[in-house]
Amino acid sequence: MKNKKMKTRKNNKLTNLYKDRHSQMIVIMGIILAISVFAISSLSADISNLDIIITTERSSVLNSEFTGIKETFATSLNYNLAEKITIENGEMNFYGNISNITKAFNQTIDEFVNLELKYDMILEANLNKYWYAKPGSTDYVYHVNVTISLENQDTRISEDVIYSIVCRPIIT
Repeated sequence: MKNKKMKTRKNNKLTNLYKDRHSQMIVIMGIILAISVFAISSLSADISNLDIIITTERSSVLNSEFTGIKETFATSLNYNLAEKITIENGEMNFYGNISNITKAFNQTIDEFVNLELKYDMILEANLNKYWYAKPGSTDYVYHVNVTISLENQDTRISEDVIYSIVCRPIIT
């Protein structure tokens, strides 16, 4: 009987130890502390890699945007230069006056600048020169030399590009 009482007392002491509110709070605080240390270390590791990822992403966006501008600039310039566009035998013919190229260039650059400003990018372009591609020919192809620059907060891309555009004279 005495042995049984002794076992009961020991069990009560262990049970009381776990029932003690202070002990429960210490155990819970230890668990919370361990989880928060793990979460903070994971988060700081992700943040340290974030700068590298963002810089790479920004430059790749700038490259693809610059490529898109280079590919579409001549078409837009040709449309802005043309006063009349016809389609004959499945081919587009642009009619206009090549002496209006400065006005058409400014109109084109304004369109592109407004578009790029929406994405926090700054576009600059300069019309360097233009010339008739084949003197004595009747195909009315002109070469246009343009310097295009695109930049965001930390990167700048610039390139001289030569476009071929068609501008047939308007016959009245």
